[in-house]
Amino acid sequence: MSAFFDLHLPKLADTVVEGTVTRWLRPQGEAVRKGEPLVEIETDKVTSELEAPADGVLAEVLVAEGETVPVGEVLARIATSALDDEAASPTAPPAASQYERVKARDGGLSPTRRRIAERVLEAWATIPQGACVREVDLSRISRDGRSWTAFFVKALSTATGIADVGVAVEVPDGLVVPVVRGAAGLDVRAISDGVADLAGRARSGGLEPAEVSGGGITVTNVGGGGTLMAFPLVNPGQPAILAAGAVRPDGRCYLTLCYDRRRYDDYAADRLLAAIEQELLELR
Repeated sequence: MSAFFDLHLPKLADTVVEGTVTRWLRPQGEAVRKGEPLVEIETDKVTSELEAPADGVLAEVLVAEGETVPVGEVLARIATSALDDEAASPTAPPAASQYERVKARDGGLSPTRRRIAERVLEAWATIPQGACVREVDLSRISRDGRSWTAFFVKALSTATGIADVGVAVEVPDGLVVPVVRGAAGLDVRAISDGVADLAGRARSGGLEPAEVSGGGITVTNVGGGGTLMAFPLVNPGQPAILAAGAVRPDGRCYLTLCYDRRRYDDYAADRLLAAIEQELLELR
């Protein structure tokens, strides 16, 4: 006797609301084993493989490759024996019945680009944005092979008391923000190595969902491409974002703190940016 086990699209990161099926790794009608990779899912954060939740047969594929669906949607059904079904009863969330499934493609935008556009609109509509800028002198810092981004992450985490700092990483189709955990308690070398690892795996599509969730504040090193100053939007749910401009030959650079005015007034934001500058000056 057989029963069916539904494979749902899980919530792969805090802000993920939908995903695109990029590739089925097993054809319909083939036997599958619990824990083996079954389907690749792309979101604006990561590309992940979902595993088969039970032994059985991939009886029905409900979402075709290239189709975008909301979190909770049933992707496929696995036929299992009655005994297997008793041991592996569905625990995934139900399909999001209130979600508008059919969305305009806006010129064939990828899921990443579409979600970035949605987040920008959300940030403009819901966050009263403020910004302040300071020019800092970093000429006394000896980098010794460490990235400038690591220094900015360390200073921001220490000055704010926020342990988990997101780092904006450019990828071929947009931006991904993996999170450095416990940054205030790490030395700059460890942060630099961690950022390099996260950035490399972000660009190769190798990040885990947990690595792009839970950031409390963000650093974007816009100066890596030569930009002197930028005013990025604060991410919804975070108090601020620090944008570091290019470090010029004399060791000076512009630091821009963009902030949610509900969290900081102008004076508090300026004091925070001054504290970040002081933390940078004390790093060696």
